[in-house]
Amino acid sequence: MEKTMQKPTVTIIVTVYNIEQYLDRFFENLNQQSVQDFEVLIIEDGSQDNSLAVCRKYAQKDSRIRIIPVEHIGISAARNIALDQIDTEFVTSLDGDDIFDKDYLKHLLDAQKKYDADYVISNVIFLSEKHEELKRFFPRKEGFYSEEELFQIIPELLMEDRLNYLYGKLYRGALLKGIKVEEDVRQGSDTMINMQYCLKIRSLAVIEDYDYCNIKYISRSVTSYNGDDYFFRLYRINRYVRDLMEQNGKLDEKMLFATDGRVLDSGRISVNRIAYTKAPFEEKCASASKIIQSEEYRESYIRQEQKGNLGDYHFTLIVPGKEREYMRQRCDMIAQIKKEKKHDELRKHIPDFLLRVYHKIRNR
Repeated sequence: MEKTMQKPTVTIIVTVYNIEQYLDRFFENLNQQSVQDFEVLIIEDGSQDNSLAVCRKYAQKDSRIRIIPVEHIGISAARNIALDQIDTEFVTSLDGDDIFDKDYLKHLLDAQKKYDADYVISNVIFLSEKHEELKRFFPRKEGFYSEEELFQIIPELLMEDRLNYLYGKLYRGALLKGIKVEEDVRQGSDTMINMQYCLKIRSLAVIEDYDYCNIKYISRSVTSYNGDDYFFRLYRINRYVRDLMEQNGKLDEKMLFATDGRVLDSGRISVNRIAYTKAPFEEKCASASKIIQSEEYRESYIRQEQKGNLGDYHFTLIVPGKEREYMRQRCDMIAQIKKEKKHDELRKHIPDFLLRVYHKIRNR
């Protein structure tokens, strides 16, 4: 990366914690960016590995890399520190263990210039640790949304989970000033920041590029928690969004549909995670009931049921009182998948005639 003395156009925020093994790749990706007019602001969150040393190695070569080392305070507090440091026209955020295309910055900046937008959102691909594609954001056509149109599109983006992340976005630095998140939040501070930011903008551009790949490292991810802990973490964020929108006069029917939908979907996801655990079936059912019978879940379910909107959600809803039946179906499906996977593995290594013998013996 070339050194520069002039004030850069973009600040790239990176919070770093125990990702030493990925940092060389991260800095290499930065070095390959087709736009080099940026600074890198690293909040090094008290890593226990050599992450800080690796960051300092690159900072010695490039004056645009600025490191703020802190004791381990968590990602939300680290982001608050970063937001206080913003002094450039535009800001984006990257995760140091992800990968991104050489035109990541270029596409965001080009769209900002084309539309003079306060906020630019691009697409994201999600990969496994083996870099196998897990999913990608539903493709949206490139579009511009004025101040009058914003809160028609924002509930849709919220439902699509596009506002759950800071990466794949370009922000105006001046509009990020004053935004803070609750520092004890371990999961969902991205959404808190994005929704506060949405209340300050007057225009938004969505672009079609898939320049960013988020890699799901299950063993390290805060989203790997199971059960009611996962549900109530997410409920706190969804309730925060609902209260924030209500306080600012933005909680219309469309926004309420979106916030309730996120609660119902997080309940479904939580129960599905419970189904994959090794706990006894009765214990799984008890954990599922704690979620589905909770006041938090039932409030959203009943409200949207009364409005006749349940059929408009594009995911399976768990009916309060029916969580046991749902759990049985999930467990049966998981068992069948495991059985088919075992069979497929056998077929790779055992001739067909031996498989037939194996099944004959097994079925006696």
